[in-house]
Parts: sequence; C-alpha cells; structure tokens
Amino acid sequence: MVSLPAIKTLMLQASRLVKGASVADRLDISGVPCFVLSRDPAPELAATLKRQRSKPGKQQPRLISRLSTISETTSENPAQEFDVSQRRFAGSCGRYRQRDVILHLTGGGFFAHTIASDLPYLLDWSASTGAVVICPEYALLPEHTFPVALEQILEVYSALVDGVDLGFEVNRIIVTGESTGGNLAAALCVRLGMQQLETSDWLNESMKSATDDTRSTETIGEEPTRMPDGMMLSCPALNLTLEMSHSRVVGTEDPVLPSGLISAISDAYLPEGFSKKDPLASPYFAPDAVLKQFPPVLLFAGSNDPLLDDSVAFNERLRCSGVESELRAAHNLPHAYWGLGTAGFPEARQVQQECQEWLKRQFTVHTKHQ
Repeated sequence: MVSLPAIKTLMLQASRLVKGASVADRLDISGVPCFVLSRDPAPELAATLKRQRSKPGKQQPRLISRLSTISETTSENPAQEFDVSQRRFAGSCGRYRQRDVILHLTGGGFFAHTIASDLPYLLDWSASTGAVVICPEYALLPEHTFPVALEQILEVYSALVDGVDLGFEVNRIIVTGESTGGNLAAALCVRLGMQQLETSDWLNESMKSATDDTRSTETIGEEPTRMPDGMMLSCPALNLTLEMSHSRVVGTEDPVLPSGLISAISDAYLPEGFSKKDPLASPYFAPDAVLKQFPPVLLFAGSNDPLLDDSVAFNERLRCSGVESELRAAHNLPHAYWGLGTAGFPEARQVQQECQEWLKRQFTVHTKHQ
C-alpha cells in the first residue's frame, strides 16, 4: 500500500506539515520520475523546477507542482526568478551553488516503492546534512525485470554526475538503499567499478600498442563515471541465490521477509537466461578487483535478519579489499527497519541517529572528485 500514488501524495503533504519540507517535488531525470526533497530552503532548485515547467514547445518533466513548498517570495516570471537565484548563489567564477546529494533507492522487493514510509527519515537526513535527497521511482516487477531498474538508476546517477540542470552543481553524492534498494545501490557501484577497470585495461593496452609518434589523447577513451563518495545500506539483498545460510534458517519466519518471499522475489526479478550469481544482480559475487573500487561503506543489518550473513561476508570482503567499511547490527528489529524510528522503536531511532552522524562525516571528510 505504501507504493500507491495516493499514499505517496498523502505522505508528501504530511512531510510538508510535520517535517517542514522546503522542497517536495517530482521531476524526470533521464526519463525516470524522481522525488526531490530538501528541508533547507533551496530557491535555486525551486526556480529551476518552475523554469522547466514553463519551457514552451518542449516535453515537460512530470511535476507534482501542488506539493512544492517554497518559502521564498516567488516571481511571476520563472525565467527571471531563476536568473535572480542564480546570481544570488553563483560564486565569483559564475558557477552554480554546489549542493550535496543523497541518492536514495527504496526497498519493496522490486514490486513496490517504499517512499511513503521513507520520507520522514529522508527529510531528517536532509535537515542534518543540508543535502538534497533524490529518490528515483525505478521500473518495477512484474512488467520490468533485471536489468531495467539498474539501468535506470545508472542513467539517473550519471546525469547527476554530468550536471543535469537542477539549478545547482552537484558536489558530493552518497548512495543509500534498503533491502532491494540496497541491492541496486551496491549493483550501481559494481557497474561503476567494472567500468573503471575496463577503462584502465583499455588504456594499458592502448599505451602498450601505441608508438611514441602516435601516442596522443586519441588513445584515451571516455573517462568513466566516478564512484559516489559513500554508500550506506540497510539489510541489503546482496545475494539473490537461494543458497541456505545460518541466518536464512534462523530468520525463516521474519515478519517482513519470510523465506518464501525471498524465493519469489529472486525468481521474478531474474528472467530466464540470467544467472543469480551475476554480480550486477547479486553484488555479493562481485570480484575483489571491483570491490577495491568501492567508496566508504556503512552496512546496517538486524540480528535476526535472514540476510545478515550475506552482509557480514560482504563487509569482510570489502575490508579485506582495503575499503573503509563497517557493519552495525541492531537487535530486536525485523528486516528493513529504517522506517521504524518514526513508529517509535527506540532501536530504530538510535540507528537513524547513527545514519545522520555517518552521512555528516562523509560529506565533511570527502572532497569533491575532480
């Protein structure tokens, strides 16, 4: 039910009233509908949304304009308003203001989006970090199977890195995801890591075969898309095989993810002809050389989560590969518990505090990739 359009709309309205969202809107990025959220005033973002909406003769982004909540006084001329906000926030070099971004991928078993239940803590993350949260509504089962959702996430991420017009320049990006959203977040990093390795191998071969006279920028391929500045996952579905483990046996009766549901999700997501050990479907099986490319990672799991063992093993492999990775397991919480803090669970509230602290630290420590 949390994936129904009416419920999403209701939760967005509630986020405006209860959480004080300054921007709660929706637009297409590379053809994928995305929610755009900010607790802090972001007039340059709001002005860009209005400017896009008013462009004549072009396909317009799909916007839920009635949900936009901008506290600043607005102009009747969106283009003029954009120019004013651009001048206000541009630096001496004429560039847009830079903002950090959290790219959040919701869970829902690839069948639904849990944005309605995620909104409260996403706005808390935005408030504590000053970041803009972008949440893609990627393609769902049963109409769309692997790898459609992953390809859409890659398109959105690449657009953010390449400078999609949001009225600001994207600075640092942290990717977050829960459950199957964690699968997509990790798979995104696997794909980017593969891309970097492919480019590195191609460059090495090109340099070996090139002579001093012919060696030039022509031998250099397109620069691969950079990794995000961090990745934070909760109860990620890293392994879509049906291999048994201790946690999968102990967590058979998990109220959120019983064993029968794991099997149904895995079988539905991966059509015939795709291996469940494909690293882009099950990041658990990514090669060490790819894992070495990963950014800092924070993994959350539950002590009774059927997917706990997968997170433990994945964290160990990341650490052995030299990646700054940490695993934290919460007690007495079911699978995919990030949203339970809003419901009053003290353990989940503590986890949310840890999430905010880690996000703030990553945004502060890691400088922008050039």
